[in-house]
Amino acid sequence: MNLAEYLKKRSVKSFEPRRVHCLKCLRPQKICFCSEIKSFNTQFEFVILMHPKEAKKQRLGTGRMTHVALTNSQIIVDEEFDTNKSVQKLLKDPNVACFLLYPGKNSLNLTKEKFEKSRFVPKRPVVFILDGTWPCAKSMLRKSRTLQTLPRLSFDPPRNSQFTIKHQPADYCLSTIESVYYLLANLEAQGIEKLYDCEKVLLECLQRLVDFQIACAKDPNKKSYKKNPKPYKEPWMRKKSKKWESRNICFET
Repeated sequence: MNLAEYLKKRSVKSFEPRRVHCLKCLRPQKICFCSEIKSFNTQFEFVILMHPKEAKKQRLGTGRMTHVALTNSQIIVDEEFDTNKSVQKLLKDPNVACFLLYPGKNSLNLTKEKFEKSRFVPKRPVVFILDGTWPCAKSMLRKSRTLQTLPRLSFDPPRNSQFTIKHQPADYCLSTIESVYYLLANLEAQGIEKLYDCEKVLLECLQRLVDFQIACAKDPNKKSYKKNPKPYKEPWMRKKSKKWESRNICFET
């Protein structure tokens, strides 16, 4: 089901009307900037597979912001996709070439390798993206055998994540909106997409979201943003979680 259907079915309490929310990004309308986002079209269609836990969040969902920016995109909410009718319809469509954006040993690294158009032409190219925390994304892929069989796409991030209000388990880990940006940038560099820098709006959205959250975290008058108030720490000041030192971040078949 899509995001709106999921929220209606689950009756998410945090979404119900104490405040008026934007139906696109689910943020309160007072702090919503969807109307200012210059949406753009892409040759590739993007299907954002959103974990239910991610769907319930309101303020930090970069998957939703990605969907607002990309005209040719959709959100599907579920935990596993072997029985999801919308996903299976795309996977079984003979006119669609499906890919999964996910790192791994057998992925096609677009930073280093050529993405031949023969991989999808004359079919319609569709890229699936797992949207959730890294543990949730790993779980989603582990439960979805049909996604495991898809050809994977990846890239080498030129910098660490700009989603600085979130603690990433490894340097190569990025938010959904950053992952789509760098994928599009690599596709454009190879002459497959022609976006004329329209994709920059993705990083602009992320930076605006980050700046707002940091300002709230540093504002002593906004206690609702921190139930247990602590001083805001820059990423380099934070301790890395020990659990990721001995645990694989990504799923491998």
